[in-house]
Amino acid sequence: MTSSENHDATVHYFEEKNYFEYPRENVHFFVQEKLPVIDTEGKVILDKKDCIKEAANGNGDVFRALAKSGMLNDMKNNGVKWISIGGIDNILLKLVDLLFIGLTVENGYKIASKSAFKELADDPISVFCKKNGKPSILEYAHISNEMSEMQDKDGNYLYRDVNIVAHLFSIDALEKMQNINLPYHRAFKKNAFLNYEGVKEVPIKPNSFKFEKFIFDAFSYFDDMLLLRVNEDEEFAPIKDFTGIYSPETAKMKYVKYWEKRGIEVRYED
Repeated sequence: MTSSENHDATVHYFEEKNYFEYPRENVHFFVQEKLPVIDTEGKVILDKKDCIKEAANGNGDVFRALAKSGMLNDMKNNGVKWISIGGIDNILLKLVDLLFIGLTVENGYKIASKSAFKELADDPISVFCKKNGKPSILEYAHISNEMSEMQDKDGNYLYRDVNIVAHLFSIDALEKMQNINLPYHRAFKKNAFLNYEGVKEVPIKPNSFKFEKFIFDAFSYFDDMLLLRVNEDEEFAPIKDFTGIYSPETAKMKYVKYWEKRGIEVRYED
């Protein structure tokens, strides 16, 4: 799934790399929808003259975008039963995990997700939970230290499983979600804009709100889901920041280490 901002560049990159020797006819792209960006006063901002600034509406749009593009029907007609969905920024994501699929099918679930254990109880990270008896995500702003330390009768932490955006959906689950309106979440972001004099400004701090659907809001439409905790060093190396634990440098280090442990030399282009 691409956005209107990166679609052409993404397709061009795959063409330039000859689709990484994968059959061209089996690679498909579809574009998510977008919504206007507003400032702190609730007014739309301009991207260029006479053009309202818009932004992609989040990974939760995957259900509707798949259906709208016709790909959902194509997959169903081609006998596809399960769809793996993950964050494009995670270079250690396992798109086809036979153990993960097998556990989900064997236990009769329609959806599943992977998690990583939150080592530090006070880390500002959202976690999996049950809400009104249904699977859900608990935002970190609502997690107290007491909740982070709560354990079940077997001594396992109740709220320490972090969402790493590695999900599994049956084709039936995708069909169900295509007609459900997921809620929008407000995100405070930095967005360049045209000021009142028609000059483009690039802010140094967040200045506007974009609205996004999150895929995890789909969880609550199912009675239960499989949750598989995995080793973060082996399956979670996202690139989100310039520096720190989610930087390109850290992700590359984890990637190289993962394959070297398996006797494979990694070569890469700077």
